[in-house]
Amino acid sequence: MGSYPPINVFQQGDDLVAIIELPGVNKAEINIQAKGDTIRIAGRKSIDYPEDVSLHRRERLSGSFDRTLVVPMQIDPDAIKAEYNNGLLALFIPRAEQDKPRTIEIR
Repeated sequence: MGSYPPINVFQQGDDLVAIIELPGVNKAEINIQAKGDTIRIAGRKSIDYPEDVSLHRRERLSGSFDRTLVVPMQIDPDAIKAEYNNGLLALFIPRAEQDKPRTIEIR
């Protein structure tokens, strides 16, 4: 099935946007760290069942996850913004100023 959680990354101008699917994960259980060109998303997905039930089928996954995303540019970790809504985590990842191309003036 691939790595969990699934991540799509796209470029928007100079910056990146990452969309991470985390259905059923409590926002308080998500930990995001960033440094250099690396972003780490870790957390835990819990599925609670009522007491005194008998499970007949268990296909939904639960447990800890830890995913590292390496991006093709230096990023500004202090300026990353995260939004979590309806099981989707959106990371808005700005490119570091020192990594942006500069125009050289010819004299």
